[in-house]
Amino acid sequence: EAFGLVTFTASLYAHATVLNVLVALVVVSVGLDLLRHQRAVWLPRALLFPLVILALAMIAGIVTGHSAGVGVTKAIHSENLLAYLLFLPIAVANLNVDRARVSLLLKGAFGLAILKAVLGLLEVASGRGGSVEHTGSLTYYEPVANWLIMIALLGIVTAVLARMRPPLWMLLGSPLLIASLLLSYRRSFWIAAVLGLLLVLLLALSPVGRRLLVPASLLVVVAIWLLGSVNFQAQSPLLRRAVSLSPTSLTTNLEDRYRLDERANVLGAIREHPITGLGIQVPWAATVRGLSVEHLAGRLYVHFVALWFWLKLGILGLIAYLSLLIGAGFLAWQVWRRGGEPVLRAFGLASLCGLAGLAVIETTASFTGVDARFTVLLGAQIGLLALLARTSA
Repeated sequence: EAFGLVTFTASLYAHATVLNVLVALVVVSVGLDLLRHQRAVWLPRALLFPLVILALAMIAGIVTGHSAGVGVTKAIHSENLLAYLLFLPIAVANLNVDRARVSLLLKGAFGLAILKAVLGLLEVASGRGGSVEHTGSLTYYEPVANWLIMIALLGIVTAVLARMRPPLWMLLGSPLLIASLLLSYRRSFWIAAVLGLLLVLLLALSPVGRRLLVPASLLVVVAIWLLGSVNFQAQSPLLRRAVSLSPTSLTTNLEDRYRLDERANVLGAIREHPITGLGIQVPWAATVRGLSVEHLAGRLYVHFVALWFWLKLGILGLIAYLSLLIGAGFLAWQVWRRGGEPVLRAFGLASLCGLAGLAVIETTASFTGVDARFTVLLGAQIGLLALLARTSA
């Protein structure tokens, strides 16, 4: 901004965050590598339809938002996280790396998950971690660390059940992953982890083991129901957070009640504009139901990512989100079935079951295309699945 050479570029610097610059550097670097080695850009077939629809939805969101009074520049900059989803999977899928390098990368990611778990547990032990609804000190409330830890946990369970003989250090790190995830107090991630583990059991076990899933699932359901129906007098923070999953607690808790009110108003707005939505950066209005509490910029956010895509980008946005999850799941399935190396196959099944859990998580909070760091991680993960599916074909 202080260069003074081209004054109109001053507005650009405000949006040139470190993360934006790093993502742009990744995309440009891969593009230059393609040019240097004269390789054509490869577009994963499973992602072609979702990414094309996403690009069209982004244009529609800008046009609709601008027609509602949002400036074009502001609308474009508001979609920078969606651009991560658009370009990062393609960039990572076109990396010129061999499978041995990817295996090393995944082992490093597992080690990073254990390190993050240790750091989170140290925060809890020191009493310096954040808190939510009087639960006491927690490890991580943000989605990135919890997602990384959950995928690592699903990966190690896959390796054990499929008899892939994971290294001892991975097995020893598993209790740390479980403890960190529990002490995050993220109820949605708890549910997603349980769902993911059940799916891992279903797909990785032998036919005899699969038959045990029905009674095991019934026991889990009964345990959750009993937990929600008993009135505990002296509850630990972990137990209080678990009991809050019961339907009666969801309607009496102020924040949970807000989410129900928010959803009613968002659905009302979608019914009025089912095709175009409201447009990017256009707030929804509380016309259907009054809100129990107001949040700063809360009218620009939706605690249900499918509705967020629909509201901001129109029906194309909803289709883009759903098809992206399906396409990524298809790639993960290919890696699991034809991945070859144990670590790659475990990553494929962990990603597949994690994506199923993500679909559940994002009915209570919006991360994909909304949270910057999570979107980067998910975009890179989808691109890595595409790269592995291509090399295993």
